[in-house]
Amino acid sequence: MYSLMDFRLSVNLEMSSTGFPVIQSLRAAVRQLDPVYQVLFRLFRIGEAVDDESIRRALPANLLEALGDLELLIRDDTGDWRTPSLLIVPAEGLYLLVGIPPNYPTATGPCHTGFDMSSHIVAKSLPASLSGQRVLDICSGSGIQGLLCARRGADSVVGLELNEEAVITARANAVLNDLDQRVEFRQSDKLAALYESERFDFVVCNTPSSPVIDQVSVPSSAAEIGNIVLFGLLEKLPRHLQPDAGGVMAAWRSFGFQSRTFQLEAIAAHFASHGFSTTAFVDQAPNTVESILRTLQTELERRPGMRRTDAAEIMKRLREQLQQREKPIDGAYNQIIFIKREQQASAESAIFPLFTGQSHVSTTVAKPAQASARS
Repeated sequence: MYSLMDFRLSVNLEMSSTGFPVIQSLRAAVRQLDPVYQVLFRLFRIGEAVDDESIRRALPANLLEALGDLELLIRDDTGDWRTPSLLIVPAEGLYLLVGIPPNYPTATGPCHTGFDMSSHIVAKSLPASLSGQRVLDICSGSGIQGLLCARRGADSVVGLELNEEAVITARANAVLNDLDQRVEFRQSDKLAALYESERFDFVVCNTPSSPVIDQVSVPSSAAEIGNIVLFGLLEKLPRHLQPDAGGVMAAWRSFGFQSRTFQLEAIAAHFASHGFSTTAFVDQAPNTVESILRTLQTELERRPGMRRTDAAEIMKRLREQLQQREKPIDGAYNQIIFIKREQQASAESAIFPLFTGQSHVSTTVAKPAQASARS
């Protein structure tokens, strides 16, 4: 019923770019619900505190006790009940504990278990069946991708996530969805927690859109500005994939020209050297080039030992470098990239712009016959 009610509410709600309803819109809708559902949605969809009397009228005593034992409900200093800055979100047939988004005023701490529009997009990109396959889920977050792969028939799934609290939450989500026997989540900096001998049939990777640049080096090309976490995986990933492996990856906010990004060129060339072809579905990001460069400058200025004057000088060199390109940067792009091991892999990626507003189509867009074969 919680999932059904959530869907019913979402039909008419104003949604934010984070993938969550705008909180004012959600609060107004929840006020129209039956009192029991009001309590559930205030707690688990908005993250509000609920007074003791209201919660005891809404929840059976044994359920309240169980939620308290699991620390999914805690009492604050005023005696009201609330979650430990977690929500329960129905998604793709799963129930997911996720962090309250930072733009919700109900958040009582950092959002360690991220869930946003990118989570929905990558989930929609997964194959309908992964029967019998061994899956690697990189940057697993809440676990949505890995859990969906298990639900769709994967024999086993290994999820890797840097944030320890997110790993704990993802493990809870595996139990919540009765998938903990086939899904394992490990705390890992990129691929560090994998054994050298581990091989996988399918990989899914939804890397965060930040940091924009590596925390050690300074970008030397446009390809190195953007989804730098994905770049850090490329060298070691192919050795953990089976000869006929495939996968789907997301790269966010990459600089490009006419739907072709500098990062995609580098990613496609790298995978081709290991026998993989790539196909990309590209959408222009809402971020402007200038807004990404401002984020980049902020990241530089926050580096230990970095002076503002040094950061400004680096940014000057980068801007000059970007302006000297033969093809001018016309925006930032989000990309869903499919990889597949093939006998004759090309370094050219087949590119499909997602909207007709992206009028300039790359010369490497696949012909209909190619598109059918790659599908």
